[in-house]
Amino acid sequence: MNTALFPVATPLPNDDGTVTAVVTNPAQRLGDVRVLTLAFPPRQPTERLAGRYLLARCGAQSADERAEQWSIYLRRPLYPIARPRPAHTATPMDIWQVCLPAIDDPGYRWLAALPVGSAINVVGPLGNGFFVPSTVRRMLLLADLATAPRLLPLVDDILDRNGQVSLVVAGTLSAEPLRAILPLAVEIHQVRSAVDWAATVADGIRWADQICAALPSTHYSALADQISHLRYRLEPGFALMLAEADLACGFGACLACVVPLANGSLTRACVHGPVFDLLELAGKR
Repeated sequence: MNTALFPVATPLPNDDGTVTAVVTNPAQRLGDVRVLTLAFPPRQPTERLAGRYLLARCGAQSADERAEQWSIYLRRPLYPIARPRPAHTATPMDIWQVCLPAIDDPGYRWLAALPVGSAINVVGPLGNGFFVPSTVRRMLLLADLATAPRLLPLVDDILDRNGQVSLVVAGTLSAEPLRAILPLAVEIHQVRSAVDWAATVADGIRWADQICAALPSTHYSALADQISHLRYRLEPGFALMLAEADLACGFGACLACVVPLANGSLTRACVHGPVFDLLELAGKR
């Protein structure tokens, strides 16, 4: 990669704790999402990246805009879909790939339309990601086509320890774009009905050492019941969920990200999640 690709900005850390990231490839469609490639200043390897998120300021290209124009759109969460990799350039930098949901949202539209060389003000990674014990060798991933990319950093972690990964995705659109970016070792099952979903997930529950999922909250109780039925109980740490939440500030101040827990209390997904044990969300079974 040539540094001439960055005519507007260079990735650098800012005094306010944020980072100026630079677009190195414009947003590319990947099924139900778009993938944006960004250059960051080099940093220490990020532990437990899967499930953590970045917050990107939309519409702010300069420090003056960030300081004075508060009408600019709120930050939007971006989930990495792969480990950062160093770029072979004269200026040290790391390359990140993040996913943008393909929804009609002005902030994500602004991000998706940025040309190469554009600057984005970013904070993170934030939150708590998936914790995968070293003993896990068989990983079951559950998602729909829109949320599956958020789980992809888990794939390399498991394959690097000579493990196995099975991905079950729900959706009627083709899963071929997802297959194209996954290693051949990953087993993919696409299901299009609730009956097929239950049967396919049941096979995975019996097989897996751990489940990591990015599913709507309407699935939590049913999944917990299914695990308890097939494995006699839902053990702590066996099933982890990337919760649905509106992540806006990243520090628990705005309370937009509050999610209900099984014990009747509420918690802030941006600081205490967004990954939670299924036991916390659905209770004991």
